[in-house]
Amino acid sequence: MKFKITSFLLVLSWLIVPFVFADETAGDYFYGIGTKFGRGLENTVTSLAEIPCTMRVDIKDQGGGGFFTGFGKGTVFMLRRMLIGVTEVGTFFIPMERTIPRVCQETKPAVS
Repeated sequence: MKFKITSFLLVLSWLIVPFVFADETAGDYFYGIGTKFGRGLENTVTSLAEIPCTMRVDIKDQGGGGFFTGFGKGTVFMLRRMLIGVTEVGTFFIPMERTIPRVCQETKPAVS
C-alpha cells in the first residue's frame, strides 16, 4: 500500500512540477544569479560614493548647512548599501530584483 501511494505521488509530481516552473529555464536562473552577484559587488564597492552624492544634493537644497545633514545621511545610506551588497553576494544563488537604485541616481518626479 505504501509503495502505491509513493508511486502515485512520484507520477503526480512529474506531471505537475514542470508546469509550475515552466516560465524559468536554467539559462534564466544562471542569468539571475549572475546579475545578483554582480549587483552585490557593485553595491559593496560603490557604497562609499553615497556620502558625496548625498552631500551634493543636500547642499543644493539647503545651502551650506546641507553639508552636515548630507554627511550624516550619506553615512547611513553608505552603511545600508554596503549591508545590502554583502547580503546579495552572500545569497547570490537566490535570484531577485534590485532593491535599491544605483548610487547617485536621482529620482525624477513622474510627469502626469
